[in-house]
Amino acid sequence: MLLASSLRSMQIWADLRAILPPDLASALAKCEQAAASPVDAMLVTGLSPEWMEAPPCTAFFGAPLAPDEPSAALLTPSGERVGLRVQASDPAGQAAAMSAVGSVNWVHLDTTSEDEWTMIPAENVISALTAGHVPGLAFALELGADALVLSPPEDAEGEALWEAGAIARAQRAEREEPRAAGAAAGSEAEGLAVGVVTSAGGVGDRVALDFTSLLRQGEGALVGSSAKLLALVHGETIEGELVPARPFRVNAGPVHSYVLLADGRTKYLEEVVAGDRVLAADARGGSRPLTVGRCKVEPRPLLLVSFEVEGAKGQVFLQQAETVRLLVEGGGGEVSARSVTEVRPGDRLVVRQSRRGTHVGRQIEASVEER
Repeated sequence: MLLASSLRSMQIWADLRAILPPDLASALAKCEQAAASPVDAMLVTGLSPEWMEAPPCTAFFGAPLAPDEPSAALLTPSGERVGLRVQASDPAGQAAAMSAVGSVNWVHLDTTSEDEWTMIPAENVISALTAGHVPGLAFALELGADALVLSPPEDAEGEALWEAGAIARAQRAEREEPRAAGAAAGSEAEGLAVGVVTSAGGVGDRVALDFTSLLRQGEGALVGSSAKLLALVHGETIEGELVPARPFRVNAGPVHSYVLLADGRTKYLEEVVAGDRVLAADARGGSRPLTVGRCKVEPRPLLLVSFEVEGAKGQVFLQQAETVRLLVEGGGGEVSARSVTEVRPGDRLVVRQSRRGTHVGRQIEASVEER
């Protein structure tokens, strides 16, 4: 399969690398007959002289993978490098594919067997760019691969695969226009949400994020059970009657929660480690990166805070403690930090809303529902 660094209609490529130049014409004809439609491009290791001058479709040369090399070049007949080829099952190849995003036109995830875990590599690379069963690959993460590379059919099963590829291409074409029209709808903004607190949180493994820098008054981390709706949890910068301030800490909630990182990705709190960079934000829209120096994981009683904004529902679990605070709008419109134990139904909380879901922490233009 191929993934493009820019959005385009899905294509079908004929994998003719095992075909000698004199037999290319008949092999290509078999592919187009099975698909009942023209092939968009072909992947070859050589071309006959006449096809070098005027190929029947776009041609690409797939350079062989050298030993101990995670990737190889994808070339035009003139030798121009337009992409790279990696083995789908090779973690080093997947890393090379993701690092090439923005610098090449095509990434070819090559599979040589049916058990090469095709969908997960495709989804990982697709999530970095803005895939096995053909419909699944065509709509991986609802975005899909930009081209399916299929070998010439040798039997009825091969012909069925080409037919499925042609159907998937047509289905993708039907969905391109509405997706393009809605691409601009995904946005992120800090705003206010009506919240409700319940005591149904039980006991969970709570994560405290201790930063290597001091938090300012009004700053905190964006945390929640859904990556689309994150609540602004205030840092422990306020002195309490019984507990001293810990101005380097955000009591962020249990291990399942997302936290927003400085690079725009989200991460489960359970996965955060020393050295990670978390986004410290305030209610005015200001933000800065802070480095995590330590994560403290301890069993603690939890409260569940549910909130809703513009019809979207979110939630955040937080430790049941007076020192844990959310940013809440007061009667005069001012925003202040309020203990989670004092938040009342109807209070307006500061949250960050995004209309885009995530895959392995990266935002994607696909419908993802988290409840």
